Amino acid sequence: MRILFYDCFAGISGDMNLGALIDLGVDPAKLEAELKKLGLDGWGLKIKKASRGGIFGTQVSVECEECGHSHDAHHEHEHSHGHHSHEDGHCACREHEGRSRGDHEHGHCEHGNEEHGHRHHHEHRSFADIKKIIENSALSGFAKKKSLAVFSILAEAEGRVHGKSPNEVHFHEVGAVDSIVDIVGAAICLELLNVDKIVSSAVELGGGTVKCRHGVMPVPAPATAVLAEKFPSKLGGAPHECTTPTGAAIIAALADGFESRAVGRLAATGIGVGHRDCPELANVLRVMLYETPEGLGGTVLEAMSELSANIDDMTAERVAYFCEKLFEAGARDVWQESICMKKGRLAVKVCALAPDAAAAKVRECFFAHSSTLGVREISIMRHSIERNVETVKTSLGEVRVKRWKFDGMERFKPEFEDCKKIAEEKGMTLDGVVGKISNELCGGKS
Repeated sequence: MRILFYDCFAGISGDMNLGALIDLGVDPAKLEAELKKLGLDGWGLKIKKASRGGIFGTQVSVECEECGHSHDAHHEHEHSHGHHSHEDGHCACREHEGRSRGDHEHGHCEHGNEEHGHRHHHEHRSFADIKKIIENSALSGFAKKKSLAVFSILAEAEGRVHGKSPNEVHFHEVGAVDSIVDIVGAAICLELLNVDKIVSSAVELGGGTVKCRHGVMPVPAPATAVLAEKFPSKLGGAPHECTTPTGAAIIAALADGFESRAVGRLAATGIGVGHRDCPELANVLRVMLYETPEGLGGTVLEAMSELSANIDDMTAERVAYFCEKLFEAGARDVWQESICMKKGRLAVKVCALAPDAAAAKVRECFFAHSSTLGVREISIMRHSIERNVETVKTSLGEVRVKRWKFDGMERFKPEFEDCKKIAEEKGMTLDGVVGKISNELCGGKS
């Protein structure tokens, strides 16, 4: 399994994400070739090596004729109502690159503003427009699905902010070619990298305020704040916007889990470099590609959490019900241990083994369905053998069979509940049913 770990300690934006994935190993030529399948003209990728805080990586700018400028302001705040802010204190327009904040009123360029003899124009596209562009393109099914997932969750967030349905949302900045390239490019990169799973750390959102055509707004921007409800985040790491709506949507839509650690062989690291240089945080996004190791006989190493609590005031029936709820919450295994607590009281220790991604729900289940006031949790590693369950037709009926391989040998086991049901229906002993089915699965005759 190939796991992509996002380390968003300084936030994330669309262009930083592209830079990180290219730095990780995506071939820029293949990426551009796939992006051209969108059928959008007048754009190009500008890729170069850069550094922030002494950390070198890849910086990407999307240059497009439609926008009239290079999309190279890392924290250019995208929004469905069409404003164009430059929190790094510079206008990203080519005609005025490098001018100070004072050269533009409020530090941003408004659409249709003819200050300094030029006009900024962005194509305004609705979610339906973008969906049509993607669906009618020659992109792969994977790229279409992932791209639409990001745009869909972004449209829902913007619709919630402005009291509209997702289909009524008209993207301005995010509807421009540069942002479409950012989002669709992310989906293409994931396919080129053959990623099986995406996990992310907590995401830095930033702090302070952002200036837009609606006035001064706090960070995170409204849409980003809505999207941040879907993942762990941090505030105040820097006095500016660290995560844009596009970056937040990528994490919210594509991350399969949120963990503080990853396990496996670190195959590659990619650094995406932003366009702002600030002393508080190195303005970079780090992504790391892990390959889950295989041991003797094909065992897989997994990061797990073991949670437990001592209970001395619940009946056996309630404990049994509690264990059922732990399984429903995502625990891989649940068991009870007899213990003797203080004052000589007999009690039970309830334990649950859960993947890191499910640990939070399992932890909540302890408090919701048991009398405990505290839960112990430790991080452990589990070696397991991959297995699959298939339904097999036998002379006694259909039976689910668990199959696995270890050290070159294939093994199997009929599911107990299926064998029990057959034994009761046919008036046979359980051992007789298991033996007959096992003999048939081995190719023998009954």
